[in-house]
Amino acid sequence: MLNFFLVNEKAYFVDLPGYGYAKVSKSIRESFGEMIENYLLNREQLKLTLMLVDSRFPPTESDVIMKHWLDYNGIPSAIILTKVDKISRNELAGALRTGAETLNTKEIFAFSAVTGYGKEQILNRIREAVQ
Repeated sequence: MLNFFLVNEKAYFVDLPGYGYAKVSKSIRESFGEMIENYLLNREQLKLTLMLVDSRFPPTESDVIMKHWLDYNGIPSAIILTKVDKISRNELAGALRTGAETLNTKEIFAFSAVTGYGKEQILNRIREAVQ
């Protein structure tokens, strides 16, 4: 299911199903891929995709494939490393470096839903994309 959220009566934030973590059957997970691909390729209004990656672990093979697919198809994207409140500053520096290298991007942000760390940076990037 795609979840649409209207933000400030100006833009939609669309939450797509996770491609790696979802606890569903393989056939349902494969249908996610088709739904996500159709949405991302055919949505003319799309300004930016945000890939959420757990900061506690290196990017997965699925993360690498997804980022490569986005780049190949010219879909603008940024990486959000989540749960940064659960790692040390040194681990965060390493996670940012590893994430940027593994996913071949300079658009990588750290975020914690618990503390709000990185929120303003991410909101600024979103604002920049939708203007």
